[in-house]
Amino acid sequence: MKNADEPTQPRRTRDPDSKRAAVHDAALHLFTKRGYENVSIAQVAKSAGIAVGTVYRFYDNKLAMLRAMLEEIEDLFVRRMKHDWDKGGAHPDRLDAICEGLFVVAEDHRSLLRLLTMTTDVVYVDGALPGDRIQSQIRSFYAEGMSAGTFVEGDVDMMAAMAHGLVEGAMMQSMRSSTSNRTEDVAQLSKVMKNAFVARQQ
Repeated sequence: MKNADEPTQPRRTRDPDSKRAAVHDAALHLFTKRGYENVSIAQVAKSAGIAVGTVYRFYDNKLAMLRAMLEEIEDLFVRRMKHDWDKGGAHPDRLDAICEGLFVVAEDHRSLLRLLTMTTDVVYVDGALPGDRIQSQIRSFYAEGMSAGTFVEGDVDMMAAMAHGLVEGAMMQSMRSSTSNRTEDVAQLSKVMKNAFVARQQ
């Protein structure tokens, strides 16, 4: 029997952020291995090594979890795009920097990107769709370049949607190719972006 005067070992607890990260890691592994539709909250909890109730403290349901993970992907891309754009320089050179940065993020977070191939339709609570925040950032870049006379005149929303489609297509192609080369992928994306958006100098 334990002596009452014996010091009690402090109870080990995991902070909420580490638990949420464990949930994301487990969900990412299971979603990409089995498919989103074939994974339950209970399976995610078991894989994360935490109670099911703990998962529900973070997310009301599995869709809310997927939304949070997709938002995480967007945050990574938006932060990197803004960082590269804000370095300054000629607008065409900034496009080069953004294309390079996007592929760096893609390589560093390849498993996260696999979530983008999920067929499940996701609409965020505020009504936004995955990619909207990335498009919003592209709109601001495009408007700046257009105001400077470097980018072609066009509808900002349409051009941002086109640019987002180009980027998304390049990312998916890179993921699916066993012979993908980042230098070549970046050069190709940069070329296509410049052909579409950079005004021809007279």
